[in-house]
Amino acid sequence: MGRSPYTVRPLLLSYVLAVWAAGPVMGAGSPGLTGANFLKIPVAALPTALGESYTALIGPDSALYNPGALGLLGYSSFSGTHNTYVAGITQEYAALAVRTRYGTAGLTFSSLSSGKITAYDSEDQTIGDTDTSHRMVGLTIARSWPDFPEDIGMIDPMIIPPSWTRVPPVIDYRPKAYRFSAGATIKRVMEELDGLSSAVWAVDAGAMLVLPGRVQFGASALNVGGEQDFYSEAAPLPRSYRFGIAKDFRTVKDLIVFTVSADAAKYSDTDLYYSFGVETDFLRFLQLRAGYRGLESAGSRGTVGFGLNFDKFTEGGFLKGIRVDYAHISYGPLGATNRIGMQAVW
Repeated sequence: MGRSPYTVRPLLLSYVLAVWAAGPVMGAGSPGLTGANFLKIPVAALPTALGESYTALIGPDSALYNPGALGLLGYSSFSGTHNTYVAGITQEYAALAVRTRYGTAGLTFSSLSSGKITAYDSEDQTIGDTDTSHRMVGLTIARSWPDFPEDIGMIDPMIIPPSWTRVPPVIDYRPKAYRFSAGATIKRVMEELDGLSSAVWAVDAGAMLVLPGRVQFGASALNVGGEQDFYSEAAPLPRSYRFGIAKDFRTVKDLIVFTVSADAAKYSDTDLYYSFGVETDFLRFLQLRAGYRGLESAGSRGTVGFGLNFDKFTEGGFLKGIRVDYAHISYGPLGATNRIGMQAVW
């Protein structure tokens, strides 16, 4: 429509700042001065419900918080989430983790779309519609030591076990001194703003240590990469460092299982903050989750959610389990966000 960059630039800046303010990224240390801030918005349903205290937990969503944890995933799995975000913004996410004899390979994708945005010129006259698009694609490779290829498709008894009922546990002897894993993700971060585009490569790296008694430690560095360029401006990615611990507690016959987790995290433009999460699993069918994020946001720091297992519907088929997950975060006057996800294992 022949609009100049100067008429669109205020619109783009307003939108980016709105997304940043609605996300979990307000704090000291020059907040908001990074690019690709959509990477800070929690997307996967299960970690979101736990307040994002997921660095020391293991699942297909680990690629978002600690790629090293994928090395301890004994089976293949898929995770997907749809997020109804604020102001008509939508977010999609999918992760695939495949266990092989040589380790675990993961593929992760996330996208955030603004939908149509009315554009105005310098005279405050409507000149049409515009939109924005934000995407990330990542490839993860992870491996554990010691490694037991014969255990593919099974659950290691040293690891905090998931709620799946049809994934068999390892029953023969395994050394129980420790488990260690490490992994890395190479990813492409891409954004489009009113016909302009920018893309940058980034790297994530992480490691996990599991001690006897299912005490799990995780550490990671995320979004380590170059700068994102728009017009003549450049901004670094929102690099972050995370450290986490997790432990489970069980009642008689595992009727109820409590899993607690805690993270310390820091973005390059915020102070250090803490997050906590707890999951209560009833009969490996219903999981209730709650979390707390110490990083300031535009709304509540608390998160809640649940999971429902439907393993019985996979009997006799290729899949060994299906679960539906839900997470809820309120952003006060901006409204509530609802994430609906699904996981499948084989």
